[in-house]
Formats: sequence, C-alpha cells, structure tokens
Amino acid sequence: MAFTVPDAHLLALAAHEGQVDRDGHDHYLASLRPLAEMLRPHGPEAEMAGVLRDVLALTRDHPDPARRYDVDRLRALGVPEAVVAAVDAVTPRPGEPYMGGSVRRAAADPLGRLVMLVGNALDLAASEALAGTDPDKARTLREGRYRPARRILLAAEAADRLHGRRILV
Repeated sequence: MAFTVPDAHLLALAAHEGQVDRDGHDHYLASLRPLAEMLRPHGPEAEMAGVLRDVLALTRDHPDPARRYDVDRLRALGVPEAVVAAVDAVTPRPGEPYMGGSVRRAAADPLGRLVMLVGNALDLAASEALAGTDPDKARTLREGRYRPARRILLAAEAADRLHGRRILV
C-alpha cells in the first residue's frame, strides 16, 4: 500500500504531539498544516514534504525512541524517496550554519527548495507581523536570515531548467 498525503499528515500530527511554536500554538496546526496547504497546488509529494518538514529536527532528541524519526524510519514507513530527500535537505544539522547548511542543501534539492521557499514566504510574513511588537528583531530576522536565504533559493530555482521556475517572486 502506498504512503499517501493523509498518511503524512497523520504521521506529522503524531510526531509533533505536544509541541508548540514560539507563541505557544500547536506546531502542526500553526506551522505545518498552513505550509502543506500552500504546497498542495504543487502536488502530493510537495504537500507531504511540507507537512513532514520538521519531523527529523524536532523528534531527534525525543526521550521516547518510538517518537524519534530519521530518514531510515521514514523510508521504512513507505514515505516516497523524493519526500525523504527533501525533508533531509531542509533539516538543519546540529551545529551547522543556517545559510551554509540547510539553505544550501535545500537549494540543491528541487522539492526541498520548493518547501523552503514556501516556508520562507511564511517566515517573511511573520516577520512583518513581528515588526509591530519588536521592530529590531523583525528587521534582524528579515535582513539577516530570511531575505538572504530567499536570494539563494530563488537563484537556484531560476537556474534549474528541469524542475525550477515554479516560484520566482
């Protein structure tokens, strides 16, 4: 039986149970579901990669081994290889720099790049909202992290003649 989009949502829901974002909102509902919905027009693998985006990073240190996920476990569950590769590409490694790590890896993976571009658009929107309460932090995030990452990702998207040119704004 093939791994489906609903399977990916159920996996993410279970894997991130009890996890909250910086504002105290449920991580799946506030972060992953909106990302997956924005990726839905790009196909089922894009939606799966979006909803599973954080499963490796946010479960790697879980005290319960049954709640930890790695690429081998995702493969064993039947997650399509393109989705596993994309999730791996966007997952930060402990101690690695953001731009030189997950941004560069995502830029090199067509599906990972798409996931990171859509996530980046959401991050930029969130930084605009943050500007109302903490303009300095919003500016630092926007200018030091989100816009430079977007430039790297968009350059890779524009240069990819086979898979690119999906999101160029």
